[in-house]
Amino acid sequence: MILINALLLSVVTAFMDMKFDYEIIEGKARYFENIETDLEKNVVKIHTPAHNNVMESYQIQDFLQGQQLKCLPSINQCRLRDIDRKTAIDAGQVTEAFIHTWNKGDNTINSANSVVETELYYADLEEELDDISFGEALKEFYQHFKYPLYTEKKVPQDAEVYNMTHSTVSRTKRDAGTLSRDCRGLQPKRVYGLDSATSCNHLKMCTE
Repeated sequence: MILINALLLSVVTAFMDMKFDYEIIEGKARYFENIETDLEKNVVKIHTPAHNNVMESYQIQDFLQGQQLKCLPSINQCRLRDIDRKTAIDAGQVTEAFIHTWNKGDNTINSANSVVETELYYADLEEELDDISFGEALKEFYQHFKYPLYTEKKVPQDAEVYNMTHSTVSRTKRDAGTLSRDCRGLQPKRVYGLDSATSCNHLKMCTE
């Protein structure tokens, strides 16, 4: 009886930790996204390789803590933000969705016949964070990188967003540094510059 219980426990434990590989077709880019779910810890890990104008990233979603951490090796930077519960409730829901598609023999996601919702985020580089408030899962994940850590914030849906070339972004950053913080009595507003769909620079500008 004890042996049977031990056997059942090992099977359950094996199913608590699952790995999935999905082929992603995004425009002209084809790549594999690696996903690992752990139901016991209630976390999801995702590795996305560099493609198109998107940087390689390693990400963990800790549903117990309600936060996700993304690390970008190409710029030695990690970004922390809250999990959007509207799109993902917990690791169990994510795992169930993957198992459902795998049971249908479908492990490919094609942007040509999928609904793509664009959400923009940017890293607030004005204040570097520490990992003191991290739970066990986030702290263990972060130890593999130890890059400077920043808060990642969502660009509001009604924000002014401008497409900017690399040269324009550099020039705007220098100009923005010379602006007076009080705008000489004028009401400041915030606009966002999108650089080749890879980053977002927020600028405070004075209204006329």
